[in-house]
Amino acid sequence: MSDHNSLAGWNRLHKIVAAILALLLAILWLTKIATPAGCCGASGPAAAPAVAAIAAAPAVEAAAPAAAPPAAKLYFDVDVSAKIAEGEAGLAPIVAWLAANPTARAVVTGYHDPTGGAQRNHDLAKSRAQTVQAALVAAGVAADRIDLVKPISTDGGGDLKEARRVEVSVK
Repeated sequence: MSDHNSLAGWNRLHKIVAAILALLLAILWLTKIATPAGCCGASGPAAAPAVAAIAAAPAVEAAAPAAAPPAAKLYFDVDVSAKIAEGEAGLAPIVAWLAANPTARAVVTGYHDPTGGAQRNHDLAKSRAQTVQAALVAAGVAADRIDLVKPISTDGGGDLKEARRVEVSVK
């Protein structure tokens, strides 16, 4: 999946959520459930500015997760660092959480399988991490909020697919 398509899907999702929230608020206002008559001196039509202010609030703030999402794992094919094998959909919860938490940072760690030479594997793991870093930037995360961290052991253990991954977490 290309970076442009991921971002377009993400933007489309936000528009849908905002439209649903606006529709629900309009229904509440029309049925006068949001401000019952006699409550605090406000009635349905008099409360319209408050309803409009709520509807204008960004959808991301309303849907911000309370806890940090689990680490995302993105996998790569053998000897490939330029294209994430299974797409970038796993980054969506991380990107959303970072958008809702402006002081948080993303931590990106690249791994490799044991095939190939040591220097080639080191470079491959780093290049994979940089590919994921670029995907995060394309999704709207500021580059200065992304830390590339080299793991103590860069190979993934016994499972070769698991070894060809990049993990993204938040702190």
